Amino acid sequence: MRRVFGWTAGLVSIAALARLLGRRHAPKPAEPAPDPADDLRRKLRETRATAPPDREPEVAPPAETIEERRAGVHAKAKKAIDAMRAED
Repeated sequence: MRRVFGWTAGLVSIAALARLLGRRHAPKPAEPAPDPADDLRRKLRETRATAPPDREPEVAPPAETIEERRAGVHAKAKKAIDAMRAED
């Protein structure tokens, strides 16, 4: 019975020592990379701060409605399908 206890205590001691040494040499977690959105927000704030206050942002109205655009895409796709069928 003493031998079993001695072997068990020895194995537990070795495992604890290995774990302790493993933690010592474990690589440190890397720092998270900076968020690119924060950099863009900073640049936008700087640009707005240096822009003249009377200048309004230029926003062009859409040239066509969504329905017109969708119809154009469908027409273009239909032409492509017809061209592929004509090649066969």
